[in-house]
Amino acid sequence: MKVIKYVLAVAAVLVLSGCGGKTMIQSDMSRLVSASPASPWLTVDNRGETVVTVTGLDSAAKVQVTPDIASAVQARLRTALQPNYITDLIIHCRGLELAVSVAKDAEPPVANLEMSASCRIVARGLVSAKGYRIHQSLPVDPAAPRLDVLVPKLIDGASTQLADQLWADVLATGVRR
Repeated sequence: MKVIKYVLAVAAVLVLSGCGGKTMIQSDMSRLVSASPASPWLTVDNRGETVVTVTGLDSAAKVQVTPDIASAVQARLRTALQPNYITDLIIHCRGLELAVSVAKDAEPPVANLEMSASCRIVARGLVSAKGYRIHQSLPVDPAAPRLDVLVPKLIDGASTQLADQLWADVLATGVRR
C-alpha cells in the first residue's frame, strides 16, 4: 500500500511539474554573426544578454538568441556600414535595450520591436553622441507566431534601420569621403 501511495505521489509531482512551465524558444543568429566583417571601428557593448521576452500573446514567451543579442546587432551594423567606412571613423554603442510585443488584436496582427541604444560617433575628430530609438514591425499569426524566425527578423530589420540612422549622423558631422 505504501508503495502505491509513493508511486502515485511521484506521478502527481511529475504531472504537475509539467504544467505551467514556460519553454525557452531557441533562435539561432550565429550565421549572421559569423558572416559579418571584422570591423574593430564599430562596437556594441555586450552584456551577454541572450533572452528576449515577447509579451502580448496568451502567455509570455521567451526567445533565446544565439550567440547573443548585442553580437547580432553589431554583426548587422558592421555588414551594413562596412562599405561606407572612412578613415578615422569610430562608432561605439552602449545601453542596448530591446522590447518585443505582439498586438494580436490589431488588424492585421503585428509583432513590434522597440530598440534603443546610445551611440557615440567619432568621425575624423568630430564627435557626435545621440540616443537612438528604433521601431520595427512585422505581421504575425498569433495562433502560430514562429518566434524562432520572427524575433531574428525583427532584430535584423531594426539593426539595419539603426545602421541607416548612424550613417546619416556620420554624414551630418560634415566629413567627406
